[in-house]
Amino acid sequence: MPAVAFPVSSLRLLARAVQIAVLAMGALCVGCQSVDYSPPRQDRPPRLVSGLVYWGGDDQEGSRAADKISDLPVYNGEDVWQRVAQRCRLVDGQGMNERIARQRDWLLSNRGFITGASVRASPYLHFIVERLDERNMPLELALLPMIESSYNPMANSPAAAAGLWQFIPSTGRSFNLHQSATYDARRDVVASSKAAMDYLTRLHDQFNNDWLLALAAYNAGEGTVGRAIEANRRRGLPVDYWNLNLPKETQDYVPRLLALSMVVRNPNAYGVKLTPVANTPYFDVVQLNHAVDLTQLAATAGVDEGQLLRLNSAFLRKKTFDGPGRLLIPKTQNRVLTTSIARITGESPVTASTPVVTPSAIVKRAAERLPAPVA
Repeated sequence: MPAVAFPVSSLRLLARAVQIAVLAMGALCVGCQSVDYSPPRQDRPPRLVSGLVYWGGDDQEGSRAADKISDLPVYNGEDVWQRVAQRCRLVDGQGMNERIARQRDWLLSNRGFITGASVRASPYLHFIVERLDERNMPLELALLPMIESSYNPMANSPAAAAGLWQFIPSTGRSFNLHQSATYDARRDVVASSKAAMDYLTRLHDQFNNDWLLALAAYNAGEGTVGRAIEANRRRGLPVDYWNLNLPKETQDYVPRLLALSMVVRNPNAYGVKLTPVANTPYFDVVQLNHAVDLTQLAATAGVDEGQLLRLNSAFLRKKTFDGPGRLLIPKTQNRVLTTSIARITGESPVTASTPVVTPSAIVKRAAERLPAPVA
């Protein structure tokens, strides 16, 4: 039988279909470190692709009242969640509909999912929000990794999607996310976040500056959304997101983000606890010229190895490259870690003043040393 070629959009849907199942596996890997960031099994999101899995909450009247609250918490400049809440743009003017309400009720019936993901988001949230703010993108896009990977940078799916933003290999390569047996840029928080924002920006431009259509295309593939729009046009039907005939997963994907935005916008009213995240950088970017074994570095510095690995999960063998490269280190442990790096390599590392999002020279040098990309 001849091979059947599947379009990229179908592969992306397949990745979505199975990615949630592997979050448990990724969480277990994280759990092997000193801190277990994984939420209880019952608090993980349901598989969207097979239809909405919904357990009605026992406080739906309260949630409806919270939907109507217009007075948001005052942003005091100290917490990133408040910063996101004050700058949510996608939910403005949306109102409540049945699809959003069902996703909201699932979230409120599984508050542990939000709480657990907010804990895992702590090291990365400020960085992602800063990058979104620089691009003038809606800050609630920082909630996408909650839906995609439960904010676990080590998350992998059987369909080969990986990282916070769950790029499949082909899409990752399209956005210069190099992949090999030793390094996977899809798990690099800095590189993958830039790639995700580049992709979302391209989709936003492609679909007439409509963020809901861009999000649908991020989930289902631009071809799937484009065909749905054309089908509605031929029939004289509206071509906005809510009226398109899209896969079930995509019909639930965007409402889930909107529902999550509503909850994050007013967590106290919904009875949800978000782990506070300081509105300051969590990590520093250290420029390296020599390979560093992360296990050795953690032992030498006396710091938590798991924390170091979560910040640098793109290095699949727990070792950086020999040559120009970078390492993310907790800002609070900068001194002890840079001192330990100097002790190991014989050269004092340089801390970048701001995160370098696209170190093209470093990526090029790394690519030259990498084996052939994983298919």
